[in-house]
Amino acid sequence: MKSTKTIIDSTTEFIPKHVFQGHNGPIYAIDFDDEYVYSASADRFVTRWDKSRGKQDSFAIRCEAVPFSIQLFSSDKMLAIGLATGQVHIVDLEQKREIHHFTQHQAGIFSMFETNDKRLLCIGDADGFLSVWETATMKLLIILPLSCGKIRSIRQINQTEIVIAGGSGEVLVLETEFFNELNRFYAHEAGTSVLCLDRRTNELITGGKDGYLRWWDAEALSLKKALPAHKGTIYGLEFIDEHHFASVSLDKSVKIWNALERKVIHKITDKSIGHRRSVNTMCSNGNGQFAYAGDDKLIHFFDFHKQV
Repeated sequence: MKSTKTIIDSTTEFIPKHVFQGHNGPIYAIDFDDEYVYSASADRFVTRWDKSRGKQDSFAIRCEAVPFSIQLFSSDKMLAIGLATGQVHIVDLEQKREIHHFTQHQAGIFSMFETNDKRLLCIGDADGFLSVWETATMKLLIILPLSCGKIRSIRQINQTEIVIAGGSGEVLVLETEFFNELNRFYAHEAGTSVLCLDRRTNELITGGKDGYLRWWDAEALSLKKALPAHKGTIYGLEFIDEHHFASVSLDKSVKIWNALERKVIHKITDKSIGHRRSVNTMCSNGNGQFAYAGDDKLIHFFDFHKQV
């Protein structure tokens, strides 16, 4: 039986397996599981796309306001939808029905993240409030005013700590038992927008409105490297596989990086197969599949799984 391997190097052709088209407004968020890509758009629809057939699925949700963020969680059986109004809808994907509707937030939801142990769902809004929910019961555990500006990204730095990107330019570190703030440091001029962890080197990578990427020691939180990466805000930052990550930006480009060398090996622009407008979001399974989308209403889905 043939095994599956991810193959990405400087000679790889970055041609999408599928380009999904159907939204009538800019796309603000995407996420995917083994079967489907989910997308949230300014047309107020959350839509689902079949990864194998390359077509839109019959599943679609019409929202009462623009959805800014979506998050698959609890082993991809649930979907959280965060709206511009601050409302959060929780949809059971197996039953195809809404099971919770939360109104605790009063400003747009820009980030959601499930912890690695599948125990907590963290939600951040435009006013700098963070709410934390128990995924098994969807009980609200805590809501905190973090005074860090718009929360654009939430990630887990280790088993007991999360990191938060703030529109103030700061990065915050919170422990996940009582959610006390452990650290806060300034990372990017005008705002920190994305976070990513390189687990091979134990480095936190941050991106911001200044277009820079910065590498930090994940324990000491000391700066190790800074590079100008884009000519506009960096909106997405995800590892494609163990050795490569991608960044997407307001400057309409997608860049593929060799993580070890911190070097761009490929750039996708509107002159190739990329976007003609801002690229607003991306997601990856970390094992060769990734997708990105933006203001041109298109979703580009890539799959670098090879049979060897």
